[in-house]
Amino acid sequence: MTSEDEARPAPEPAPEPAPAPEAAAPTPGDSASPPPSGTPETPAQDAPYSPYTSDAPNAPAASSDADLPSLQGPAAPPPHPYWVPPKPGTNGFAVAALVVGIVGLCLCFGFLGIIFGHIARRQIEETGQAGAGLATAGIVLGWIAVAWIVLRVIVIGSAGPTLYGY
Repeated sequence: MTSEDEARPAPEPAPEPAPAPEAAAPTPGDSASPPPSGTPETPAQDAPYSPYTSDAPNAPAASSDADLPSLQGPAAPPPHPYWVPPKPGTNGFAVAALVVGIVGLCLCFGFLGIIFGHIARRQIEETGQAGAGLATAGIVLGWIAVAWIVLRVIVIGSAGPTLYGY
């Protein structure tokens, strides 16, 4: 033995187990005496085993739902009681009025923006589609294009003959 072994204290002996109770536990089929009050009754031996009941052997103690964490997440909104039709889209004539109004500023067909814009506004009032602002912008740009064309015609017409004879 080494000096280290001598310096260590001796291990303490393990405690003795408690003596078994003298009274024998009643068997499940024994009906001579009812179980004491407050103790659960044992299930009948001929009942099938179910892992989903709390009276299964070695089952953990039942706990309330308040002890468990919620796994559902946020609540979903209630379903619609009836079918909701999709919202109507943007009116095609309104888009055409805006495009023709913009392009009509450079070319000579801005008046089509005015026509398409008025058709679009009438259809939007009847169907409830989106695009009223596009139609109004097409009408305004169409009138600006028409005014620009008229102004160019007046300026060119009043200039008279040019130096090049055209």
